[in-house]
Amino acid sequence: MEVSEGKNLVAPCGLCCAECILFKTKDNPILLEKMVAQGIKRETLPCPGCRPNMGKCPLLECCICETYACISKRNLDFCFECKEFPCARLHPAADKAALLPHNIKIYNLCYIKEHGLSVWLEKAAEIQHTYFRGKMLVGKGPVIE
Repeated sequence: MEVSEGKNLVAPCGLCCAECILFKTKDNPILLEKMVAQGIKRETLPCPGCRPNMGKCPLLECCICETYACISKRNLDFCFECKEFPCARLHPAADKAALLPHNIKIYNLCYIKEHGLSVWLEKAAEIQHTYFRGKMLVGKGPVIE
């Protein structure tokens, strides 16, 4: 994947749109029907990603994502470029952590800042896999067994 194409699939907050279930409905009709059954509007699927959708996530019916709006107003590409990074919008929370990868945003942003977008794009699926399937071992961090 080219960096310019890949950037369209990375939200300013560091979430990987290519790994999002709403994006993956493009290749999986069964998944598409499952998301519609859970209340996601069919016409919003598949989600093309945060940037192409200008912050209008199918999960946000009322408005655009506040993080996307903030970064757009500041004319930045990623939250780590902001002088206020990390801000409260990126604070991790235990709520829905097993279902939504929001707690990896800071890690992703720091990885992109340190290693570059192209290297992160190569590792994004592995990072998300570790988040959902890794077991937390005290002193070692998440480990895939």
